[in-house]
Amino acid sequence: MAPASSHRGHQWICDLVRGSCLLLLLVVSNLLLCQGAEDYAPYCKNQPGNCRIPLQSLFERATLVASNNYRLAREMFNEFDEALLRLVISLLHSWDEPLHQAVTELLHRNGASPDILARAKEIEDKTKVLLEGVEMIQKRVHPGEKKNEPYPVWSEKSSLTADDEDVRQTAFYRMFHCLHRDSSKISTYINLLKCRFTPC
Repeated sequence: MAPASSHRGHQWICDLVRGSCLLLLLVVSNLLLCQGAEDYAPYCKNQPGNCRIPLQSLFERATLVASNNYRLAREMFNEFDEALLRLVISLLHSWDEPLHQAVTELLHRNGASPDILARAKEIEDKTKVLLEGVEMIQKRVHPGEKKNEPYPVWSEKSSLTADDEDVRQTAFYRMFHCLHRDSSKISTYINLLKCRFTPC
C-alpha cells in the first residue's frame, strides 16, 4: 500500500542525494589532484630555490573549482526537484482508489458518521484537484519531464467490505492513519518545492 511505497520513495531520494554527494566529492578530489603543482611545472622548471605558484594562478585554480562545484550542485539540486515532484504525484495517485473505495463503503454502511463521510468525500475531491495542480507545476518547472514513479496499489481494499466488523474498523483505521501520514509528507514536499521555485 501507500505507506511501504512512500517509504521506498523517501528512501530513494535519500539514496539519490547521498550518491550525488559522493559523486561530487570524487569529482572535486579528482580536480584537486589533477590541478596540483605539476600544472605549474613549466613555470617552476627554471626558477632557483623554492618555487612559489603565482597568486593569480592560485585564484584561477580556486575560481575553476568553485565554478565546477556550483555547476554540479545546481545539477544535483535540479535532479532532486524532479524526484520530489515525481514522488508527490505518485503519492497523490496512490490514494485515488482507496479514497473512492472508502467513500463508497461509508455511503452504504449503516451507522456511518455523516461527518466522517463528508470529510472523506471532501478529501477525495481535493486530492484530485491537488493532483491536477501538481501536474501543472511539473509541466511548468520541468517541461520535458514525463517519467513518474509507479503508483502504489492498496493491498487492504477487500478488508473494507469484510463481514467481520472488527476487520472493517481496523481497515478504516489503518487507511486514515496512512492518509494522515502521507498528507503530511505531501504538504512538506510541496512547501519545499515552493521555496525552491518562488519566494518563501
